[in-house]
Amino acid sequence: MFDSMSTFIEVVEAGSFSSASKKLNKNASSIARQIDKLEDELGAQLFNRSTRRLELTLSGQSFYQQSIEILRSLTQARDSVKADRLDIRGTIYISCLDSFGKNKVAPLLPEFRQMYPNTQAAIALDNNVVDLYQSHFDLAIRHGKPVDSSLIMKPILKDHTRLVATPNYLKSHPPLETPEDLKHHDCLSFHRLRQHTFWHFWHKESKQYQKVRINSALSSCGGEPLVNWAKEGLGITLMSEWMIEEELKSGQLVELLPHWKAGLNESDGDYIYMIWTPTRSQKPIVRAFIDFLSERLNYLA
Repeated sequence: MFDSMSTFIEVVEAGSFSSASKKLNKNASSIARQIDKLEDELGAQLFNRSTRRLELTLSGQSFYQQSIEILRSLTQARDSVKADRLDIRGTIYISCLDSFGKNKVAPLLPEFRQMYPNTQAAIALDNNVVDLYQSHFDLAIRHGKPVDSSLIMKPILKDHTRLVATPNYLKSHPPLETPEDLKHHDCLSFHRLRQHTFWHFWHKESKQYQKVRINSALSSCGGEPLVNWAKEGLGITLMSEWMIEEELKSGQLVELLPHWKAGLNESDGDYIYMIWTPTRSQKPIVRAFIDFLSERLNYLA
């Protein structure tokens, strides 16, 4: 509608379709069809076309004045937003989970800079938890709620996990029918400082809970090595869905125990959060980045 309104104004001010076509660099017939469609949408005739020069009808005169006001307001609103974006400046320092940062956050940073050209963004991909009060980081992206209740947090992703392996691995190993059967399999797990690693399971129908101690054949602090090892058929891994979306779609990895909900922790309600301090939230660039990332990821309302 707004494009048609703009074309309509050009036709009125040019006095004919042919004159407007030269200014808009469009075919006169194309412009005429656009005006015809606009009249159909409005249910009113905008021009009297009985003479060589177009003349506005009463409805056309009214619509012309209103169109000018509407487009002027839109231009002012656009210029205002553009000015606000130019006012946001400086550098934002982000600490982010390694794999999540590589796959989901880092690819969005060029777009953020395009929206806010007077800004810079620096991201550190590290699975270690940083102290936001003692470090230079403005914002952290972490798995699970922070222990420090003074921090501000916003969930951006429900971290669904899937138990997966390759079809070839399953063919050459014992059947996997219950979580307890994992004791007979090579598992690929996140490295933990504690001596033993446990995976947690909830039956989707009976709600039965099982905690299974697994045999960590290979372990890693980050998720990418685990995914790669699983794709090579070296074992079973429990991985965030966003890490293995393409592998599941292609069939390279298949989900195991689909009647069970699996998790890395005892709580089955884990999220990935954006976290920042109250002081940092006063910086315009931090507020802009929080809004930007929430909108682009669009996982949670």
